[in-house]
Amino acid sequence: MKYIIGNEACERFSFYGMSTILVPYMQQFLRWDHNTAESIYHYFVGAAYAMTVVGGWISDRFLGRYRTILWLSYGYVLGHAVLAAGELGFRVPALFIGMILIVIGQSGIKPNLSAFVGDQFRQEQRHLLDRVYSWFYFAINVGSATSQLATPWLLAGCAFGALKLCANSATAWGFGVPGILMAAALAIYLAGRRSYVKVPPAGRDPNGFLAVLRTRLFGGEDAARRRHGEGAVEGMRSVFRIALVFLPIVAFWALYFQYGSSWFNQAEKMDRDIFGWHMESAQMESLNAILILVMVPTFAYAVYPALERAGIRMTMLRRMAIGMFFAVPAFLSAAMIQRWIEAGAHPHIAWQVIQYVLISIAETMVSVTALEFAYTQAPRSLKGVIMSLWFLTLGTGNFVTSLVRSKVAFASETN
Repeated sequence: MKYIIGNEACERFSFYGMSTILVPYMQQFLRWDHNTAESIYHYFVGAAYAMTVVGGWISDRFLGRYRTILWLSYGYVLGHAVLAAGELGFRVPALFIGMILIVIGQSGIKPNLSAFVGDQFRQEQRHLLDRVYSWFYFAINVGSATSQLATPWLLAGCAFGALKLCANSATAWGFGVPGILMAAALAIYLAGRRSYVKVPPAGRDPNGFLAVLRTRLFGGEDAARRRHGEGAVEGMRSVFRIALVFLPIVAFWALYFQYGSSWFNQAEKMDRDIFGWHMESAQMESLNAILILVMVPTFAYAVYPALERAGIRMTMLRRMAIGMFFAVPAFLSAAMIQRWIEAGAHPHIAWQVIQYVLISIAETMVSVTALEFAYTQAPRSLKGVIMSLWFLTLGTGNFVTSLVRSKVAFASETN
């Protein structure tokens, strides 16, 4: 397990490290306006999550999890290398080619690695999974938090006060270090290859979700029951019930992921000096991962039990609804700060802590609970379909935000 957890920590460092500096890179080095930069950022993040559906399908039908993760990781490493090579003078094509390769690479890892963890345990060892997944989630957030602190500093020229150690190659360092970590992730993964349990691909399931859905659409429900059985038809229905619960979460993700775009641009206009240390705007994004590390166990072992003892029953649907509500004051706080800035004020970056705390509470209550809800409501055979739906909500939320940004940019140009 140490190889898989080490791989995940390094891969998350690489992904969050490069995505954290995308908006500042496009604005400061390519000189693109903030609407264009934010729109491209959200299209990239949206594609990275939406394409996981393809990665999961390739794994299930053709390659199996081990080979899908391995082969697409090479494309992932190449994508980082192309981004770093943009320093040589072809920054725009390097940006888009690199992002495409990283999207392809992420599509193989994100939907498969957590399931690959489960493959390593026999039935009698299943009681150990909760502990292992806790470490897995911890690795994700440690990787993202450290990268979101490091790569903005690298992009700023490795600044120590007025001294900038890598000012002439800042983008190569900013994108290159995440690439080195992704190469390390691949090396760690390969180091454990002899110890893994490698489950072969399942191939085409004649009673799978799409097969049942196709029969239901073109032959009716009775035909679906006769051909696939009552259990398969009921499984299809459970997927649609879960999809209805997931639908409003798209709006939540459309708001949530703006911490990497519009909240960055807000931080750019704020006082970022902290006891003599000048904080890079994008480094503020690490606060989300740090807060999640604290909040997930706090809510699970303190907040929810305390509410239950007080007679407030925290069902999964209620948790998600309350969590989405917390996103509202987070953005009201951001709007208040923005009004100060537009009025000519120069507020301190500490004011952004409020919105980060609120959105992190929202994420804890929505994201973790939604996955738990999906896994308890769906049949075991349809867990992969549910994970695909989940990642689609993240991708669609980003596409919605990007579309809005594009409309705003177009309206600004026409006016």
